[in-house]
Amino acid sequence: MDVGKTPFLPWVLGVFWASLPPRRSGQFAPWLWGVGLAVGMGMAAMLGIVLAAEEKAQGVSPPPRPAPWRPQESAELPVDPEHLGFEEIVFVKRRPYSSDHYYTDINNGTAPDRFDPRNGIYIYNLRTRTERPVVTAAQLPGGKGFIGYLSLSFDAKRVLFDFREHPGAGFRIWEVGLDGSGLRQVLPAPPDEAEKVARWGRPFHTDDLHPSYLPDGKIIFSSSRCEHTILCGGSAHLAATNLFRCNPDGTQVEQLTHSPVSEFCPVPLDDGRVMYHRWEYVDKGARVAKTVWTMNPDGTHPQELYGLADDTTTVYMYPKPLPGSTDRFVCVGTTHFPQGACLGAILLVDASKGLRTPGPLPNEPDFIPGDFRWPVVNITPHVCINRRTEPGWLFRTQDGQYVHDKEGRSGHLYTHPYPITDRLFLVSYKYDPGHHAQHTPNAYAIYLLDVEGRHRLVHKDPDLSCWHPTPIRPRKLPPVIQTVRHPEYAAQNQAVCILTDITQGMDGVKPGEVKWLRVNEVLPRYWSTGRRWNPHISSSSWRAALWPRVQWGVVPVEADGSAHFVVPADRAIFLQALDENFREIQRERTYVNYAPGEVRSCTGCHGQRNYSPPPVGPNPPLALRRPPSPLMPQPCDLVENGGDGKAGQVIHYPTDIQPLWNAKCVSCHGAEKPAGGLRLTGEITEMYNVSYEQLATKELAGPLISEFISFLKGDQGNYNGAYLPPRRLGCAQSVLMTVLTDPKHPKNAQTDHTKLLTPMELMRLARWVDTNYQFYGSYFGRQHPHWVNPDPNQPAYNPAADFRRRPTFEEAVSFLAPDWHR
Repeated sequence: MDVGKTPFLPWVLGVFWASLPPRRSGQFAPWLWGVGLAVGMGMAAMLGIVLAAEEKAQGVSPPPRPAPWRPQESAELPVDPEHLGFEEIVFVKRRPYSSDHYYTDINNGTAPDRFDPRNGIYIYNLRTRTERPVVTAAQLPGGKGFIGYLSLSFDAKRVLFDFREHPGAGFRIWEVGLDGSGLRQVLPAPPDEAEKVARWGRPFHTDDLHPSYLPDGKIIFSSSRCEHTILCGGSAHLAATNLFRCNPDGTQVEQLTHSPVSEFCPVPLDDGRVMYHRWEYVDKGARVAKTVWTMNPDGTHPQELYGLADDTTTVYMYPKPLPGSTDRFVCVGTTHFPQGACLGAILLVDASKGLRTPGPLPNEPDFIPGDFRWPVVNITPHVCINRRTEPGWLFRTQDGQYVHDKEGRSGHLYTHPYPITDRLFLVSYKYDPGHHAQHTPNAYAIYLLDVEGRHRLVHKDPDLSCWHPTPIRPRKLPPVIQTVRHPEYAAQNQAVCILTDITQGMDGVKPGEVKWLRVNEVLPRYWSTGRRWNPHISSSSWRAALWPRVQWGVVPVEADGSAHFVVPADRAIFLQALDENFREIQRERTYVNYAPGEVRSCTGCHGQRNYSPPPVGPNPPLALRRPPSPLMPQPCDLVENGGDGKAGQVIHYPTDIQPLWNAKCVSCHGAEKPAGGLRLTGEITEMYNVSYEQLATKELAGPLISEFISFLKGDQGNYNGAYLPPRRLGCAQSVLMTVLTDPKHPKNAQTDHTKLLTPMELMRLARWVDTNYQFYGSYFGRQHPHWVNPDPNQPAYNPAADFRRRPTFEEAVSFLAPDWHR
C-alpha cells in the first residue's frame, strides 16, 4: 500500500469539490473552499493514521527522510534594546493563512479553523521579555476574527491592520493606538457592495488589505474594489487586487493603479515614492514576472524596480527598503503555487546594479553564499525556489543535498522580513523544520537574522504564530511629492508620452527602421464578465494566449527615432514598435498605467531602468517640435480600405482572420487532403476552431508564448520571462508571413502564395500574427460549442448573432458587460 499517495486522494477530492465553480449564482460561497480544504485534510489525516497503524502492524516502515539542515542559534546576535536601538516590537499573532496560491489570501486564505479570539496585535518588550496585547479579535466584531497585516505609523504611536470578521466577510482596514486606545474601523465596505457582488455573480465581497500610512497622512492599500479577476483559469473565480488610497477618515477612496492582475503590500520609500509588489505578464508565462515597482503616492510615474527579466518562478513579496536606500530592499522569495501566505527564503535585492538576472541559485553548482556581485542574494540558502519547478520548495539536508518538498515539512521557512539595519533583520521563522508550512498553528516565531545567516530567537508563542515583527521606533517622515498634471489632457482622460529615440537599446535595429508605434491595452477581466451559464470556458484559454488585447491606435515615429503622442489614462498600456508595413520589430512585454494629465518620457526601448542614453544635442528631438500625435487608425482600418475608420480596434480571429482563409485558402487547405498537411477550415472546436489550432500547434504564426499550458509543449508556458531581443516574436519569426510575402520561399516554388492577399488583408493578418495567437476579442460572450444552439432558459439569446460574437471596441474595453453577454 502506498502511504505517500493514498492519503492524498481524499485531500484532492475535498479541494476539488470546494473549488468547483458555481452552476448558478448563489450555489456555493467562497468560504466553502476552506471547508472543503479542511474536510479533505481531515479525511487525509484520518486515513493516514489508519494506514500508518496497519503498516506498523505489518512491520513496514516508511523510508527515512534525509535530516534537514538546521541553523544554529547564535549568541553573537544581541537581542537587548541597547544593541538593537529599540525597546519593543509590535507584531501580529494568529494562525497561518490557508491559501493555495501566494495571491489568494483573500479568496481561500482563511479557512474556518483560522479564526481564533486570541488573534490580534501584540507588543513584545525586549527588556522585560513580556508580551501584552494591543487589540485582540475578542474585542472586534464577531469576537474571533482574522488579522492579516499591520503597518506602524511614522511617529510609532498607531498601527493600521486588515481584519476579517468571518470567512464570508471581506477584509476591512482598522486602526488602533499602541496603548489600545482609539480603536476604529477606517474603511467600511463600498456603498455599492451589493451591486459589486451581483456583478461578481456569486456570494462574495470586496477586500481591503495591506494598509500603509503615506507621508501626507493618507492611507494606501490593496483592494479588490477594482473588480478584476485573475486572468488564468477558465472560471474566473479568483479576485485580483489593485492599489487604492483614501483620507485618514476613510473618505475619498481613489484607485491609483489599473493592473489586470494583482498588486500588494505598498510601503513608502525615504524619497516619498511608494514601493509595491506587482504580478504581471504581457506575452510571458503566468508564473514569472512577480516584480517590485515604485510609483508616486498619487499613482503617477509607475516604474519597475526589479524583476521583469527574471525567468525563475521566485515571487518577490513583502519588500521593505533597507535603511537609507531607495534601490535596495529585503523581501521574501516565495512560490506562486500552491503555497499561500508567501513563505520561502529571505532575499536581499540591489536594483542599482542594473543586472536583470538573480545569479546562481543555492542548489546550483556555481552558487557562492553571500555573493553580492549579483542583484539578488539569498541569505537563507538552505531554502530556495527552484527554477521552473512547482509546487513546493527546495530544502538543504545535512549532507548538502536539496530535497523537493511540497508541504514544507522538510526545512525552515521565512516571511515578513523587517530591516533593522542593512545587515540585520527581524523575520517570521518556521523554527521546527518538521512543522507543516500552513497547518501548524504555532509554527512561526520572531527571530533575528543577519546577512551571514546567523539566527537568534526573539519571541515565540506556545499556541499561535507570530507575524510582521516591526520595531517600535519613530521614522523620519518622507517628503510629500507634488506632481503636476496637464489639465487639458487630464480632462480628456489622456496622458502624454515623449520618446527621445526608439532605437536606443534595440540591438540590431538601425535608425529609421521603426516607423510606427502601436498602442495596446491588456484587457482586465472584470467581474461583469463572469459566466452566468453552463457549460462555459474562458474567453481565452490555457492552450494559447491567455488574455485579449485591443489596439487603441498607432502613432508615427520620426526619422530620428523620436515620438510624441497621447495614450489613454487609467489603462494597462503596452507598445509595439512597427516597421513601414506595420509589422512588429519589438514589443513591450510589460504594461504601464498612465494617470490622467501625466506627462511621461522615455529614452528608448532598452528595458534597463538605469540605462544612460547619449547626451542630447542642441536641437530638440523632431517629435517635440510639434504637438503630441493623436491615436490614429492603421491604413487597413480606413473606410476607403474596408475598415470602420476608427483608431480603436478589437482583434477577433473568427471575424478578422477566418474569412481570409475561407475566401483565399480553403480551396487547397480544406478538409479533404489539405495541402502541406495544413487545414485552414473554420469548424468550431471546444475552445477555438480548426484553422487556429492548426496554426498554433505548428507555431506557423511565430513562436507561441503561452501564459499557461501550450498545445504541444505542456507546462513550458509558465515561464518565458527573460528579455527577448527585437524580432524574436510575431511577424519576424512567422513562417506563415514569410510564405505570404517572400517569393523565394520553397513553398512558393509551385504555387505563389504572395499574391493571395491584398496589401490591406496582409496588414490585418500581420496585426493578428503580432498578437501572440489571440483568438477572442474580449472576455464577454458565450464560446463553448454548446451555445451554437439556442438557450431554452434565455429566449433572447440568438446563436447566429451572439455565439463567439465580435464585440465593438467600446464593449471590449467596458467595465460593464454588454446586454448580449448577460
